[in-house]
Amino acid sequence: MNKVIGGDRISPLTDIFLKGRQGSLIREAEEADQKQISELYGMLVPHSRKRNVLGEQIKTIKTDPNNFLLVYDEEGILLGTLTLNICLQALHGLRPYGVIENFVVHEHHRGCGIGQKLLQYAENYCRSLDCHRIMLLSSSKRQMAHQFFEHEGFDGAVSKGFKKYL
Repeated sequence: MNKVIGGDRISPLTDIFLKGRQGSLIREAEEADQKQISELYGMLVPHSRKRNVLGEQIKTIKTDPNNFLLVYDEEGILLGTLTLNICLQALHGLRPYGVIENFVVHEHHRGCGIGQKLLQYAENYCRSLDCHRIMLLSSSKRQMAHQFFEHEGFDGAVSKGFKKYL
């Protein structure tokens, strides 16, 4: 059984928040976004053969109350995406935490504030749920991304991440 931690689904963010980028919004992905999301994932993991996104996968995420596939939409063109997962923990008085994965901004639109807006949106949502922290992992080879994450308040020295692919 799924538990709704926050109660409400994420609300779309319109250009009021995204100052200077007319016609832009941050919203949850729709099934029709599958091709553009797959293209963005190709920029994140160009050598992966498993980056195809199916409409059914997007639908499954959208119906899960604690998982969100967010996109930065500029007049129908997706320029960025991230996955936000909200997790419960027994520590810290059951305060949840957020995990950001598969975060990518279109390679021709980096440095324009899109990634910053996506992260701010995810952080604001986590704050609204009284999350204890937000975590993300980044490939050890993505030095420019690490600088960006540190600029946004993430501390790469506080923990060491490990992955085991199954």
